Order: sequence, then structure tokens, then C-alpha cells
Amino acid sequence: MLSCESEYMNQLTIPRSFVLSLMMLSISLGHASEQTAASIDWVVDTSDRYLCRGYYSPPLIEKSSDNDLKATAESTEYDGADRIILTGNTLIAGNNFQVQADRLSFLNSTGDGNADRNVRIRRPNSLFIGDAASVNLRTNTFDLKNSSFVNYKNRLRGQSEQLIGAPNGDFHIINGIITFCAPNVNTWDLQADHVYLNQSSGRGWADDVIIRFKEIPVLYTPLLGFPLDDRRLTGFLVPNFSVGSTSGTSIITPFYWNSADNYDLLIRPRFTTARGTALGLHGRYLFKDLSLLELKTEQLPGDKLTGEDRHISKLTFSSDTSSALTWNVAYEDASDGTYQNDLDNFVNLSDKQQLTSSIGATLRSHSWSTGWIFDRVDVIDPTVTGSSVKFARQPQLIASWAHYGDDWNMFAKGNATEFTRNTTGLLDTDPSEGRRLSSDVKAEYPISADFGSLTPAALGFARWSEATTGPTSQDNSYLTYGASLEGNLYFEKTSENGFIHEIIPMAKMIIREPDKKLTVVKFDTPDTANDTVTVGQMFLDNPVSGGDFVGDTRAIALAFTSRGVDLDGVEAYRITAGRTFFLKDRVVTLSGTPETANQGPLVFESTIHPARSLDWNIRFKSVTDGETMDRATNEIKYKASDTDYLTQRTVWQDEALNRSDLYFSRQISRKWRLLTGVQWALNTEERINQVVGAEYTSCCWRAAMIHAYERDQVTASDGGHYVKLQFELKGLGILGRGVSSIMDSLLEGYDFSKARF
Repeated sequence: MLSCESEYMNQLTIPRSFVLSLMMLSISLGHASEQTAASIDWVVDTSDRYLCRGYYSPPLIEKSSDNDLKATAESTEYDGADRIILTGNTLIAGNNFQVQADRLSFLNSTGDGNADRNVRIRRPNSLFIGDAASVNLRTNTFDLKNSSFVNYKNRLRGQSEQLIGAPNGDFHIINGIITFCAPNVNTWDLQADHVYLNQSSGRGWADDVIIRFKEIPVLYTPLLGFPLDDRRLTGFLVPNFSVGSTSGTSIITPFYWNSADNYDLLIRPRFTTARGTALGLHGRYLFKDLSLLELKTEQLPGDKLTGEDRHISKLTFSSDTSSALTWNVAYEDASDGTYQNDLDNFVNLSDKQQLTSSIGATLRSHSWSTGWIFDRVDVIDPTVTGSSVKFARQPQLIASWAHYGDDWNMFAKGNATEFTRNTTGLLDTDPSEGRRLSSDVKAEYPISADFGSLTPAALGFARWSEATTGPTSQDNSYLTYGASLEGNLYFEKTSENGFIHEIIPMAKMIIREPDKKLTVVKFDTPDTANDTVTVGQMFLDNPVSGGDFVGDTRAIALAFTSRGVDLDGVEAYRITAGRTFFLKDRVVTLSGTPETANQGPLVFESTIHPARSLDWNIRFKSVTDGETMDRATNEIKYKASDTDYLTQRTVWQDEALNRSDLYFSRQISRKWRLLTGVQWALNTEERINQVVGAEYTSCCWRAAMIHAYERDQVTASDGGHYVKLQFELKGLGILGRGVSSIMDSLLEGYDFSKARF
């Protein structure tokens, strides 16, 4: 064996009669165009570990310096000038580049050469096989005829009339076929006049492309880009399509423009047979200070079904939250309240009936913050009238301060707000505008010990509001003072196996005394404020959100928590129950009617993990008598793997079964997965939605189909039936994202992309 330390032999002088020692090679060489599994280092493995029934196992290419070159051959010739000819199982390796052939000749001075018969060229993660090739041993470039090739890293392989390898590892395929399927399994392939694979950018390009499935042409495109890794790259994405009962067949052909590291744009033309052509845009811009500007919009001029121009848009801006000064902007706009139901959730507005646009800023330090917000509410659903119409803040000024001392802690917050709302559909008794001042202060003295804590506190609340109701004005101002005493104890026991059991009883006594009885004007207090009681809310100084209301009370809240922690520090269960006991009637209430019950609802919450793959959550809230159920939920989540997933949720309201959901995904065989689910309102005996589908996954492609039914719960209208199809060709992308988007939204924690593939 001849070992050459000089760079590409350019300093080597070889006598004409010199014969290289024979080294028999164990590599099986065949005709380059005959791409067998063994010839490209494929190892067959029929176990369930590999979906493709095998894996690539290429030999290691030794890293070497530029001055290291090794050659083996059965014989060698030297013309005395510059050319070296190696014959018989020749192999030259060096600089992460390896050339093997029956015959190899090259110029010692330049490295230019030719390889003939049974040519095999290796690079790290790549193998190229052909009949003949021109190579340069100095630059690691080559031009291979009648070639086969494989890239082990991304499992791309194929054949071509000509393949050109660049020095940086890129290569150009001329009149070739590529696929990401396993050897001897050409379920689908891509034929193209030219294919460019750029390893440095992680992007592939092809022109004059025909995609074949089972040797049947299914798609032609003059230009196609596809990823070689996970980086964001400019190019056409795989088209999406769906079939629905209202919009007909929908085809989306997105183009992604990765214009720079900090901004990009998705152009999303959509054609529907029943409605016409719409154009969607999704743009993002990341500023140097990490502020993010994002726009989503879709325009549908001249909807064929409605005859109207329709649109939907959402613009957001958020600055870096770690900065002292932060800005937030949100703008929402839509032509109507049914756009998302009729098409899809590409824009995904926060509310389909009332759109809120806002701008605000906050300035903060370590102990205080101040800011403002200005917003606007647009009612796009004509069924929203009266008190259901939201107030807009025009503007709201906010401030807060906190001080943590060695003994005492002090807190203060307040806001001043001007409210207004759309008068369309309002009754004469509905306030159309108003203003409000609110402030809360608190001083506490925490006392802690290993077995528990005790925190006495003094409280103060101030409210002033004025609401205009037609010609009448409601003017309310009052002060509320109070005090609280909160404490808890810790009891802990460790089992012999190291399992930790904890019991934490908690209690809070609170007194709030407004200086007078008043009528509550609800600007931003939710109508369901009394329906969403949790154990955590029972221990708040003011459990009602918003700045409208602080009621009078003298009460004691009692609760306990029991939890268990296993040896790995994972919580195995948590059970919490609590109740509030009132020592007097309440006269300042949200409803304006005195409340005389001497106790609040019984609240029970539990989360149990019988196994790492199973979560069981139960929540219960009674009415004030403590015996009659007001609201309860039972939720079970099971996740055995990325494909086996189940969620079941049942909600009881007002002693009637209101809703029950069941969604699951199940791997029923090695390649088949079942997707199904239903949401049912049993009190009205109506389906809210239902999905049934299946997914087939092979080595290099998968397909899923789902049939869905939706019913709009707000308008009680029938959303219709639709069918969504989704195909994924491994390495190229997903054709139609309807199935994955539906299942990802219905199954909390489910991720279609992580399913076995």
C-alpha cells in the first residue's frame, strides 16, 4: 500500500516500473445503474423497530488533512511526465473524499482525472455510483455519468443521466429521479430535468418536475423547492386542498419567502369552486430589540355565494417583555362574523362576533409600573345586542406599585378608564358610555415557619363610576375597607418506598365593608363572574375580575389540599376542596339583590395520575346549599404514545348533562391509525361536531382522510359536512393540512407531526 503525505500527490515522483501492493477489497461492486439495497449500504431489518424494514449503515470516511492521501490498486503506471494510472480495484481516499473504480488515471500536478467502470465516490453522508466519471482529487469535484446516489442523512436517493458534485458538498442532478423511499420501494418519486441540492442552505430545487405515485404522474410543476433539513427556506410549499359542503373544492398553493433572518412572508392564494379566489398573506418582522410585528390577512373579492366582498385581518405587535418600556398593538377586522366558519381559521380571530383592536404601552421598574391602553370594539354579528355589546376603553390609564420589606409588604394598583360602546341594538336602559376610577391597596405582615405560615393584612378599595343611560346618569362612588387573616399548615409523611404524602389545610378570614349601598355598573365584569368559582378564587381579596365591583362580606374560606409526589419528583395526585362560610348577609352584589345564604358553593378539584400516560381531572361546584350540583366536569386524558391518544370530557350544568366529548387516536396496526371523535349536547340531543377518519403510514408517504361535521353553537346553525384529505410525501412536505389541524385542535397535547413516520 502506498501512503502519500503530500497534497494530492503533487509532490510525489513515482517510477514507471513501480507496482503498488495488492489489497483485496471486500466491497461488492456492481453496475452503477443497478441500485440495489446492498450496493448503497442498506441493512434489512424486519423488526417493528423500523417502519422501512431497514436502515442505512455506511462505512466511516476517515477525516484527514489536506496533505494526506492514500491509494490502493492492483497495478500502477506512470508516464514519466505527469499522469498516474491505477488499475484493478483502485481506491484513492483523502480529504473526506473517496474514489473507487476499476481504472483511475489522473494528473499529478492538477488532480484532474478519470474513473472508469464500477465507479463509487464517497463523501461524508453520501455515496455516488456510476459507469464513468471525471474527478478532481484536489477540489473533490466530480462529473458522474449514468449514476445512482444516496444521501444517508436525509435518506434521499435516486438516479440520473449526469450528476455534478461541487467542492462544498452540493450536487446537481441532470435528467434524474429522486425519492425519499427505502431502496427497492419506489412508491413515489420526483422526475425533473434538473435538481439542485444545496447542503449549506438545506434546500433542494427542481425544475420541470413530475411527481409520480405508484409510477402514475399526479402533479406537474415548472419549479419546486423542498427542504433538506428543518431550516426556513424560500420556495413553493406543497399545495393544500379540501372538499366541503358549502365552499366546494378548495385548493391552496402557498409560497414562502424567507427574505431575511428577521422577516418572512407567506403568500397563500386560495381557489374555491363555490366562492371564488381569495388571497391570504402572513408576514412577520422581528426587530433588533426582539419586538415582533405580525400580519395575517385574507381577501375574498366577490364571494360567489353571497355576492359580497369579504375579508379578514389580524395585525399584532409586541415588544420585548424584558425591556423597561413595552408596547402592544392588536388590530382585528372582518367583513362579517361567519368568515371563519365558511372558510378556515387561517387568521384565527379571538372572537367571531366582536372584534377588539387595541394599542397600549407599559413602563416598569423593579417596584412600580404605569401604562395606558386604548381599544375599539367592532360588532360584526348582528345578533349581538344590548348588554352583550362590549365596552371599549378610550383610554384606560393603569398604575401599580409593590414593596417587599423585611417585615411588611405593601401593594397598590389603580386605573382610570373612559368607556364607550356601539349603541346599535342597545336598549334605553343600557349604558352607552361612562367613566370609572378604581384603586386597591394592601399591607401585609407575613409570618413563616417550617410547619406553616400566617399573614395578616389590611385592605382598601376605592371606586367611582358614572354611566350614561339615555338621558339618565348613574353616579356611584364608595370606599371599601377591610382586613384579612390567611394561614396554612404543612403535614408531610414519607413512605418506606420514598413516596411523599402532603396535607395542607388552608383558611382565610376576610372582612370588606363598603361605606354605602350602591348600584353596580358593569363595564368589564363578566356576566359569568359568579359561575366560575375555584378554590384559588376563594382566597383572593377581591374574587371578581375587572374594576367595577367590590362587595361587602364577612367570611371565612376553608380548604385543604392533599398531594403525593413519587420518587422521581413527579406529582402523582392532587386533591383540593374548599368552601366559604359567610357571617352576615351581603347587600352590595353584582345583581343588586341582597344575598342571604350563609355559605358559598362547595368546590372540589382533583388531578390524579394513575400512570404516566393517564391524567384524570374532576371538578365540582355546588350551588350555595352545598347539596345540589351547579357545575361539574370529568376529564380523562390518555397518551400511551405519539399515536395512541384519548381525551374524554363531560360537563354537567344545572343538574343536566350539557355536553360530552370523546376524541381519540389509535394505532390499530403497524401502518393504520384511526382518528375519531364526537361532541354531543345531550340536553338538546344535538351533535356539536363529529369527526371520523383514518391515516395510513408507510415508509415514505402517508395519507389521511377525515369526515367532519360542525354546528355553530352561537347561532345554532348547521355548519355542514366536509371532507379533508391530507398526503405527505416524506422529504417534500404535506399536501393539505386539514386533518392534522383538526386533530391537533381537538386533542389537547396531540401533535400530528410527531406521529411515527
